[in-house]
Amino acid sequence: MDTIDQKLLQILHENSRISIVDISRKINLSRPSVKERIDKLVEKGTIKSFTIQTNLNSLNESITFFSELSQVSLSMEKIIPLLKNTQQVNEVHIISGEVNYLVKATVTNTSEMKDLLSKWMVFAKVKSSIILDTPIENQFHFNIED
Repeated sequence: MDTIDQKLLQILHENSRISIVDISRKINLSRPSVKERIDKLVEKGTIKSFTIQTNLNSLNESITFFSELSQVSLSMEKIIPLLKNTQQVNEVHIISGEVNYLVKATVTNTSEMKDLLSKWMVFAKVKSSIILDTPIENQFHFNIED
């Protein structure tokens, strides 16, 4: 991957809705070349998807929290689909150390959070922390040499 690809990734990371015309202006490359490079990055799997970030507060989803699940009594084959099919779950990370899974979830109120945590406590030790603020989000540093 060359510096042009890295710049392209950085631009798309900041705003995946940016037009190819605007990208071509920013990196001083023709529109067909920009499109071809994006297509190659997708084909190679470097770009997995073009997505959005939602403001959960505007969707009445006001409490986002992380839960550490440890001492899990279910197999991975059972717990992953269970968590994936839980509407409130945003992300699941399998991690090293004493904790088995780090789960990010969003609920509308503390009662919904309590109910969700109660379900998880049936098969795991659960430790949770509510996110109060997110001053840095979705940051990625690209090694671009000018």
